[in-house]
Amino acid sequence: MIIDPTEALTVIDVNTGKFVGKNSLEETVYENNIEAAEEIARQLRLRDIGGIIVIDFIDMESMKKQQSLLTKFKQELAKDKTRTQVFDISRLGLVEMTRKNVAAGLIESFSDQCEKCNGRGLIINDIFSNKSIEDGLLESEAVVE
Repeated sequence: MIIDPTEALTVIDVNTGKFVGKNSLEETVYENNIEAAEEIARQLRLRDIGGIIVIDFIDMESMKKQQSLLTKFKQELAKDKTRTQVFDISRLGLVEMTRKNVAAGLIESFSDQCEKCNGRGLIINDIFSNKSIEDGLLESEAVVE
């Protein structure tokens, strides 16, 4: 699964990776999509991703399985207090949804925009650097003495 945030929207691409099921291809794809639906809902909560979100699940032929996937995804999203709106699977096999922005996401909370590339890159905040950690430890040792 790849989560690709852009300025306008977030795109999530689901793929099978190395997973190959023992059942039919359709069943394998369905199981992958169900697992991905659970993880996507979890990642949306953890990363506090909001705005327009487009999800490219693995294509399934069965309309019954598509509806089952959408139902499962909505059930997983219902565990989140943040308001979401999910639309049906499009002809291209995409699920479009919106999720209310509550606060800055995980990446935005722990990084700054790179000034050299006009914000296309990120700089992790100093609180995660080894120097910052070492300084914090030295300060705490000085207080103990």
